[in-house]
Amino acid sequence: MSAPPSSVGGRQRTGNNGDSILTGTQRRIEWTFYLLLLPLFFLAFRLVQLQGVPLHRSSLKGIQPEIFTHHEILPAQRGQVLATDGTALAITLNEYDVCANPRGIHDKEKMASRLAETIGGDEQEYLTALNKTTRSDGKPNYFVRLARHVDEERIQKLKALMGPQGKTETRVARAERKKFWEPITLLPTPRRQYPLGDFASQLIGFTTNTGHGADGLEKAWDKDLGGKDGEVVSQVDALNRPVPGLVREWRAPVPGHTVVTTIDPQIQADSDDVMNRLVQKFKPNFATAIVMRPRTGEILAMTTAPTYDLNQRPADIVDRATNRCVNFAYEPGSTFKIITASAAVETVPNWQSHSFYCNGAQMVGKHLMHCWISHFPQGRHGEETLSDSIRDSCNFGVYGFARLAGAPTMLQYAERFGLGERTGLEGLSEHPGLLPANDPNQWSQEQLANFAFGQGMLMTPLQLVRVAATIANDGVMMKPLLIKEVRDEQGKVLQSFAPEIDHKVIEPETAHTVTSMMERVTREGTAKKYVFVPGYTTAGKTGSAQKAVGRKGYAAGRFISSFVGFVPSRKPEFVILIMADEPHGSHWGSEVCGPAFAEIANKAMLHLRLHDGTSAPAPAADLMKKPSPTKNQVD
Repeated sequence: MSAPPSSVGGRQRTGNNGDSILTGTQRRIEWTFYLLLLPLFFLAFRLVQLQGVPLHRSSLKGIQPEIFTHHEILPAQRGQVLATDGTALAITLNEYDVCANPRGIHDKEKMASRLAETIGGDEQEYLTALNKTTRSDGKPNYFVRLARHVDEERIQKLKALMGPQGKTETRVARAERKKFWEPITLLPTPRRQYPLGDFASQLIGFTTNTGHGADGLEKAWDKDLGGKDGEVVSQVDALNRPVPGLVREWRAPVPGHTVVTTIDPQIQADSDDVMNRLVQKFKPNFATAIVMRPRTGEILAMTTAPTYDLNQRPADIVDRATNRCVNFAYEPGSTFKIITASAAVETVPNWQSHSFYCNGAQMVGKHLMHCWISHFPQGRHGEETLSDSIRDSCNFGVYGFARLAGAPTMLQYAERFGLGERTGLEGLSEHPGLLPANDPNQWSQEQLANFAFGQGMLMTPLQLVRVAATIANDGVMMKPLLIKEVRDEQGKVLQSFAPEIDHKVIEPETAHTVTSMMERVTREGTAKKYVFVPGYTTAGKTGSAQKAVGRKGYAAGRFISSFVGFVPSRKPEFVILIMADEPHGSHWGSEVCGPAFAEIANKAMLHLRLHDGTSAPAPAADLMKKPSPTKNQVD
């Protein structure tokens, strides 16, 4: 028998039975190969696990093993809207939508029961949703929304069930709990809340379902309030579970800023209450009130009535949400006469020596025009000075002085008082009003007469209250101020807004003279019966304007009633405008709007004395008794 062949230099040797005999080097190579395969096998096994795919064949049906890119928006916390004293007017509540992957829940009855016990809701509705494992197109369904806007308190109870149960929980129980709750997802869905309900509703505005400002201050200051959403971009498996270690991007949300208004919560609440009662009594289409500080231009209250609960939006939200204080332009009627008086005092030589006779009705150009007094038995005012014309709201008296001043001067003073342009109140869809476009040198006598007593132009309630505030502030017009500060989430002031002079309109002496005329309105004139603030003198002007309907002229029986004034009449603290569109039962500004002015003014002065006793004037004892009324004190 010959000897077996030997292996030289690593060559193979063959044994007696023909089998190969491996050298040590070859064995090492083979074992190395096996060791390299082992981690690859483990990695493949782990990837299958991460896909959420069970390893037995029957469970692979309907499961997609892919890895997906998931974009999750992290909503920014919307900033608050505050009153001037820090009272919250708009806040954001942290709420969540409870969602689930129905294909990952094996005991759906138990899940429906646990959810109903923990967050409330109907157990059967939960079960119905969880059974929707297939979409309408026949594809697998991995997402259902079980509950919307669940509050923080109930979510914390749910999180307590989903989270660790303490040291007594066994490993098996912990694994079962995690597996049971794993298909449940809590999506942050912040909800805007208005703590005071219908408080200043048209001014504050509201947000859309996506959290963006839709109206009012919410819309005007949306960029500051909204902040900036964050985002997480991650890899998820077919069950929408994040794959650990594969997060690609994370950007934190930036909270919105807090906006602090000049609104005084007590004065605003009183204004809302008074105006809602006015609407109930006289049933106008709507009514407005504005309270302003004449020395600073600060808006302390801005009401459009009827108000509505911002947390429960009505079906006619588009109409109800409109802020009529800034975007309703109308012919002001007799309240405009304080501009006519200002123009006459400054431009008509020896204006005190002039007077005009009111016969109740007279021809102006080719048209027969009337004064409101013609509707009463008295029928006429008789001889009227400029001061008498303001006291009695005499149309022919102010027309006579407008003729002396001239149409160009009348238009110039209207422009100086800010008519025909926006006041500069940012973002509130402000109407600029409208002045006659034709050359005033070409005005007819009828057009001049109409202009003198407040018809033939358009202005907003905000513009009118600003006119009165200018007279109350010695002839200096202030820019309207509604926002005091903008703060970040830590309370640091980012922007501060101080009172700012717009321009000088009339001389101080003129303002004082017109104020004296307006004092006669409430002391002995058209508003004597209706405007009384115990302890304080007042100055004001009534208005009852026929309502124009498109280009068809003036509608019979349809009026806009108003009253604008200030209190106290000397060194005024508050300027207040009241306006009602088409009231029923009466259309006289004195009767419809005068009492509302008096009530708001009285409460505002009381509020000022209680909270600012160092600067608030005390009521005068000789002004505590209401004067006796006389006849025909209306308009």
